[in-house]
Amino acid sequence: MSFGYNEDLLQFIWEYQLYKANSLTTTDGASVQIIKQGLLNRSNGPDFDQAQIRIGDAVHHGSVEIHVDSREWDQHGHQKDSAFNNVVLHACYSVSKDAYREDGTKIPTIAMGEFIELNALRKYKELMDTKAFVPCQGQIAEVSSFDVNNWLDRMIIERLEVRCALFDSYLSSSSGNWNQAFFTAIVRSFGMPANTEAFEELAQKVTYDLVQKHHKSLFQLEALFFGAAGLLDAPKEDSYYTGLQSEWLFVKTKYGLSAISSQLKTGKIRPLNLPTVKLAQLAAFFHHVPEFIPQVLALPPVDTVKTLLDFSLSDYWETHYTFNKTSEKKSKKISAGFVNHLFLNAIVPFVFFYEKEKMDTATDQALSYLESIASEKNSIISNWKTVGISSKNALTSQALLHLHKTYCSSQRCLECNLGKKILLRPQ
Repeated sequence: MSFGYNEDLLQFIWEYQLYKANSLTTTDGASVQIIKQGLLNRSNGPDFDQAQIRIGDAVHHGSVEIHVDSREWDQHGHQKDSAFNNVVLHACYSVSKDAYREDGTKIPTIAMGEFIELNALRKYKELMDTKAFVPCQGQIAEVSSFDVNNWLDRMIIERLEVRCALFDSYLSSSSGNWNQAFFTAIVRSFGMPANTEAFEELAQKVTYDLVQKHHKSLFQLEALFFGAAGLLDAPKEDSYYTGLQSEWLFVKTKYGLSAISSQLKTGKIRPLNLPTVKLAQLAAFFHHVPEFIPQVLALPPVDTVKTLLDFSLSDYWETHYTFNKTSEKKSKKISAGFVNHLFLNAIVPFVFFYEKEKMDTATDQALSYLESIASEKNSIISNWKTVGISSKNALTSQALLHLHKTYCSSQRCLECNLGKKILLRPQ
C-alpha cells in the first residue's frame, strides 16, 4: 500500500516512537529493540544520530536513516557516501530492495509500514485533508491554553527574528551605523503597501546623515525625498513643484545625488497611501522629530513615541494628493492606523534587534510595545477567534499572523507544537 505522505511524517513517527515497539523485526526476521531512537539531524547526513539499537543479540551504536521506500537509499547515493557508513538501521515504510554501505556490507532494514500505530496516521490524515481555516481547527480544543500560549510566545519571537535578518543587512550595508539602519527600516515602512522596496532604495540615496543636515528646512527635505524618488523631473505649471525642482537640482549637484532606479507604483492605491503623500509625510517626520531615532533607541514608553508622531505636513499637502492637482482640503497627518503600522513593521522589530544585539538584554521593551498596541483587525484574526483563540493586543495578533502564514497555510503541523500535541494525544 502506498504511504501517501513524505519522509517528514516517518521521521516524526520514529522520533516519538509511534509504532509497535515490542514487535519490531528486520526484513531478515531478526528482533529489533530501540534502546535510543537517536537525535534528529537537520543538516546533511543520516536522519538520526547517536542511536542505540539492539538487533538480535547485538547492540549497535550509530545512525538511523529513514525513507518512504528502501530504493531511495540508492537513489540518493548513500551507498557511495562515507557519511552513511555509520548507519546501523534503515527504517522504511515499504521495503523492495536491500541497502548497502560504501564497503558493501548490508544494513539491517525494518518495514515500518507493518508496525506504525494507525491512530497516528489517522490523526495526521485528518489534519492534511481538512479544508478548514487551519488544519487543526477541529482538534485544537484538545490542546491546553497553557500549551497554546507557550507556542504563541515562541511565534512572536520567531516573527521578530525573521525581521532581524533584514535589519542585520541594513546594519552591514551601513558599516555598523545604527542610525542609518533604523532610518532605512522607517523609510521602507512609509512605502507601504506597494513601494517598500523603492523606499528602501530611497533610504540609500537620501541618507540619515543628509536628512540631519537639512532637517531644519521642511522644504529642503521635501526636495530631497521627492527628487531622489524621481518625481521632480517633469515640467509642471505648479509653483510649489517648480520650487522643489530648483532646490533638488541644487542639492543634487552639491551632494552628487541621483534618483532611485525603482519605478514608484500608483495604481490601485488609496489616495492617502499615494507615494507623493507618503513622501510628504516622511519629510515632515524628520523635520518635526529630527532626533526620533536616538529617542526611540533610549526605549521610552509607547505613548511617548506616539506623541512624537503627532505632527502636520506643509500647507501645500493640505489641498493636494499629487502635484499640479488641487483637491478638497484634508489633513494628511499620519493616521493612528499608520502609527501602528510603523510600530509593527519598523519600531518594534528594530527595538527587538537593538536590544538583542547592542544591549545584550532580554527583549522586554519590544514585547512591551506590542502589549501596548491594539490587536490588528483582519480576516485572519477574525478566523482565529472562530477557532477559539482571541487576540487581546498586537503581541497576540502578530503571533497568530505568523503562525497562520508560516505553519498553518503550508500545513507544517509536524513542526508546530500544537500539531504535535494533537498527534501525540492518546486515542
